[in-house]
Amino acid sequence: MNVDTGELRRFEKEKAEELLKEEFVPVPKKHKAEANKELGDKDSVIVDMRKDTPLANWANRTRVANKKKARNKTARASRRRNRV
Repeated sequence: MNVDTGELRRFEKEKAEELLKEEFVPVPKKHKAEANKELGDKDSVIVDMRKDTPLANWANRTRVANKKKARNKTARASRRRNRV
């Protein structure tokens, strides 16, 4: 699942490794059933990130955590560059 856009995809095992490294995050086991229900017969759907569902809540928490990590990484690099 791309937690930034809400796109949920079903992958083939060969392609999964490449895409998971780039922009997609694997859905945890406890949310797999809900993800499969959302997908149904389709290979790709957009999940409404405003809903109060466990899958959407997990994606929102993951997105916030990723942003926090990126912000900390930028701050660390800035402090390193600005040392006298």
